[in-house]
Amino acid sequence: MPAEPPPVVEPDPTAEESTPDRTLEAFSDPPRWIRRPVRAGPAPLRLLTRRLHILMIGWEFPPRSTGGLGVHCYELVQELAAMGHHVTFTVPVPGEYSEVRGVHMRWPMRRSGQRWFPAYEPPVGEMPDPMGTVDGYNHWIAQLALREEVDVLHVHDWFGTVGAVKLARRLRRPLVMTVHSTEYDRSLGHPWTDVLEREKVGLAGADRIIAVSRHTKDQLVERYGVAPERVNVVYNAVRPSERIGQLDPARPTVLYLGRLAAMKGVDTFLQAAARVAARNPNVVFIVAGEGPEFPRLLKLSAQLGLGDRVLFLGRVTEEERMGLLARTSVFVLPSVIEPFGITALEAMAAGIPTILSKTSGVAEVVGSAFVVDFWDVDEFASRMTELLAYPALSRTMGAAGRAEATQVGWAERALETARIYAELVQTRGSSR
Repeated sequence: MPAEPPPVVEPDPTAEESTPDRTLEAFSDPPRWIRRPVRAGPAPLRLLTRRLHILMIGWEFPPRSTGGLGVHCYELVQELAAMGHHVTFTVPVPGEYSEVRGVHMRWPMRRSGQRWFPAYEPPVGEMPDPMGTVDGYNHWIAQLALREEVDVLHVHDWFGTVGAVKLARRLRRPLVMTVHSTEYDRSLGHPWTDVLEREKVGLAGADRIIAVSRHTKDQLVERYGVAPERVNVVYNAVRPSERIGQLDPARPTVLYLGRLAAMKGVDTFLQAAARVAARNPNVVFIVAGEGPEFPRLLKLSAQLGLGDRVLFLGRVTEEERMGLLARTSVFVLPSVIEPFGITALEAMAAGIPTILSKTSGVAEVVGSAFVVDFWDVDEFASRMTELLAYPALSRTMGAAGRAEATQVGWAERALETARIYAELVQTRGSSR
């Protein structure tokens, strides 16, 4: 029998004390840091004495990923495999995916009709009949033949829910569903019926649901009628790279990194940038990412007189992402709705002072950041100006944010997920 994975000790969170110093090197106004109370650590994890075979049903996986979903899946399976579990991970199309020892990638063998489109982007332009692609993927999942016995199935968001529920019933195995964002959030309250129905199928058929934030859990309870006791909150984490250093760029840089979608509030970022640029001629603003809002945001940038002050980089590679984080002075996440916001946690892990919207899930787990109403352009501009003007404040927030963001990593999040698997497998086994 394989050896039981060693337990992992989770560190208790600590709180930083802000300085009362009112000199030029300090704050112009009292800092609005959200300080979460220190709570007792979680109960000891219940781990199985045997390793599991987990069938994970995804949609994207690095390097073919467009946001937090692909990053989450990649980091989670790495840690599960490191714990000794075996993961079979499904994607809709063939590709050269990042290799992870202990993780076996599977996809439909027939290429005809199996086209990949970026997660969460609307089905327009060069992506004909995306729901046909989704339906084909789900049909393949439902009929999937496996050489090894599966202990638990785990589906991410709505893409594979129909097939996952059918396969779980056929195999008589428990099903876990992770909700990274809801259709209500992605559409700002105007859900696409086809996607909404697939979400409901997964939520009804899952034995346990994982939400990436309390906000997302509240959405599931209030809008979908899911019983609260069926939902566990497991936050995202980061795996900070030693290659991200603290550089002193020639020109201060304010960065937004993420999808260009309506829910992301990038227009607020640009409007705030216009106010800051008027008083800070040396500051550069960078918008990194791609999405359907790009034409409108480009036009807005020109209307605000930011044509020579804002760089739209489009999609960036992992190497470019590292370089951006290394030279950024301030990171801004202005989302109208943000189920979590891994990019903000990555920025904090790199020691970058960060400004968050109050409606972001990451604001639930960090305290060393400015937190602002998503609609308050003046407040975003004010906080950017403070961080650019006062090096002591910037350094203090950056150091506190780095310590906070790296305190709990993917290993701990994977253990929380594994505990859910264990409870389901043990319960299912005892009821046979």
